[in-house]
Amino acid sequence: MSGSSSGGPLEVAVEPHNDYYDPDDDRWRDQIATLVAELDAQVDTVRRGRPVEGTKGAVDQLIIALGSAGAFQAAVDCFRAWLGRDRDRRIDVRWDENGVERSVTLTGEAVDVDTIREIAKAAVDRVGGPPWPAGTGLS
Repeated sequence: MSGSSSGGPLEVAVEPHNDYYDPDDDRWRDQIATLVAELDAQVDTVRRGRPVEGTKGAVDQLIIALGSAGAFQAAVDCFRAWLGRDRDRRIDVRWDENGVERSVTLTGEAVDVDTIREIAKAAVDRVGGPPWPAGTGLS
């Protein structure tokens, strides 16, 4: 995730989860691939390896850059659509805010303005300038 310098996009790590499927189940992997494809089509994404405690390997981590209200709204729309297809899904979103790791968990019932307000505030603080424009629901 990005450092705390202002002026650049806020990078957030997106980790989809589901209690119903085993993480290695092909059906779950297909669902994750759908989310990744939808995000890739709408926002700047990158995959990075992240070390896994207790193992010698790393797991891919999906990072999205939120540098504008449009990118933020597109990401939220993708999250809502993907979560709305299955109540067992959730997305953990993590970011660095002035050296402190912050996070929220999004579920199909909780992808609303109040739930994502923390991410929006961190993105505005990072990018600088006025609050998100009208129409994003976050101004």
